[in-house]
Amino acid sequence: MRQLTAFGYYLIAFSVIFIMVQLGWQWLQGGINAHHLLANPNLPAVSDAWGLLIISGLAWLAARRLQHTTNQAVFWYSLLLGFGYGGLLALLYLNGISQPVALLFFGTYFLALLLPLHRAEIVLGYVAALSLAFGAVLPLLMSSPAILIAWLAAKGRRWLQQRRLLRQA
Repeated sequence: MRQLTAFGYYLIAFSVIFIMVQLGWQWLQGGINAHHLLANPNLPAVSDAWGLLIISGLAWLAARRLQHTTNQAVFWYSLLLGFGYGGLLALLYLNGISQPVALLFFGTYFLALLLPLHRAEIVLGYVAALSLAFGAVLPLLMSSPAILIAWLAAKGRRWLQQRRLLRQA
């Protein structure tokens, strides 16, 4: 097993600092937030403190992927695009603009058919950005179907490509 690169350690450290600053800010503003599942007060609330574990774990997975990638520029662009998409979704939601939020959220499932949204760097960026509005647990739960769709679509594309290569041989 190869050791993580310096950029991998920086990614993990930055992610941990990001979530700790967020939690520290919440704590100073009266306590760490908790969000009810499906925004229903009758359902259990999930503390934003779980984000420390989730964001750190996603950062570690992304750092592991970074050490195996051949094109680091694509990795970093994917991370930033995931963060930008999640940030736009959070910003629109916090400003009460619901129509584009629904379009972007459900559009994620369509994009999962076409793009590799299951990659750790994209998930990390997306969940980290949305954690500013919803904590880290709810975005990870709500994006899990899109992650599964993207993974299955990637496996299906790879399988079809192998079948084509076998027919040509």
